[in-house]
Amino acid sequence: MNRPEHGRSLTSSSLTGLRRFRSSLLALPLAMGMLFALPDGAARAADGASLLQLGLFQREGDAWWAWDSLRRRSPDLADGLSPAVVPLDARRQGEGVALRATAPVGLDVTALCRRMLGAGFGCLVLDAAPLPSPSQASPQALPQAPAQTPLQLPETRPPADNARLTAPGPGGDGKADVAITYPPEAARTMAAIEKSGRRKGRLGAVVPDTTLDVMPATLKEEGWNLCALTFDDGPHRVVTRQILDVLNREKIPATYFPVASVAENQGEVIRDFIAAGHEIGNHSLTHADLRAMDPEAQRHEIAEANRILRGFGANPVLFRPPYGRYTPDLLAIAREESMSPVLWTVDTRDWQVRDPDRIVQHVKTEAGTGSVLLLHSTYPSTLNALPRVIAAMRAKGCEFVTLSEWIERMHQLATPATVMAPTLVNAGMNAGAKAGEKAGGAPLRTAN
Repeated sequence: MNRPEHGRSLTSSSLTGLRRFRSSLLALPLAMGMLFALPDGAARAADGASLLQLGLFQREGDAWWAWDSLRRRSPDLADGLSPAVVPLDARRQGEGVALRATAPVGLDVTALCRRMLGAGFGCLVLDAAPLPSPSQASPQALPQAPAQTPLQLPETRPPADNARLTAPGPGGDGKADVAITYPPEAARTMAAIEKSGRRKGRLGAVVPDTTLDVMPATLKEEGWNLCALTFDDGPHRVVTRQILDVLNREKIPATYFPVASVAENQGEVIRDFIAAGHEIGNHSLTHADLRAMDPEAQRHEIAEANRILRGFGANPVLFRPPYGRYTPDLLAIAREESMSPVLWTVDTRDWQVRDPDRIVQHVKTEAGTGSVLLLHSTYPSTLNALPRVIAAMRAKGCEFVTLSEWIERMHQLATPATVMAPTLVNAGMNAGAKAGEKAGGAPLRTAN
């Protein structure tokens, strides 16, 4: 899981650059042929929006990085375009993706593509039909690249959820919410993380690059039983808000790691989490496997997610890598961005089983002193299980805190007061201090 990503003779950055260059070369001859073969009326799309293809890529994250590069380097060329990433073959995984964009009606797309090619970008005029993808975004913000789309690798269909979803309330845009699908290898990754965590102490299981640790026996001796509920992914327009309602009703502070490109258009629910005293963490911009990206793209995934979340009043100090996959280099980049990388001690497997009874039973069996639970904010089955999960943890004597406070208090237990390491103060939490006071500790902080 932690294999090195960057060789000494040919770096990951070089390989990524070669892939992008190859994609541009692939698009170039096609684009030139289409540019001169299309009738003038079709190219100008007088009767409808034109569809452009801006490149072919192996991974979704690379495609969105190319789009952001276009916006940063040549904003005039990206102005007015609505981008999306679509699979080249929806029936087969690993076949690559295309970066496409719709152009506004009346735009001379032939001239635009010539300018893009001249600036070193790929461009191909496909047709005058609307873009058939849900992953669209306004030209004023980084495009959505929701992990909740068919772009994720397929998995075996899980048991159906037992909950009914209510229709989105007023103000919704009517788009369907589909929870992230995890590829089969994700189960192996999650199992490896859990197995590794059992060999470590509690702190080492949650903070993968820490040099400190606290064993469960020490926690029992100290009568220490702080626990943390953490939620990944989304937000889902219905399920996430109902999970927030349960947490507020039970008066439990939690830590939520949304996918920033999805959260970008649902700022109200992020603000509501903050206002209620919950913590917002960083779960990357697009929920891609960041190990496959070059360092610049990895940093962009973290920094851009922070920018979006800070716009809603959060101040993330925790970074949870998508799928729990990381390399030492990725952890170092997260640290450079003033983030503390975090995992969990108990994976509830809600993403896999989608069955409330099995989720609750797993928590009863596996959770214990000082547990940090991994749940997801997008599954109706998680919502149905949550009240019973909370009850089961309380029956074990758990006192709930945010993950930042859990790490801070654990760090105090592991480190003598005279040699305490510097901490990061989570100042972006409107009600964070209340949650910390309730748990009997200091304001929310994260230890390096």
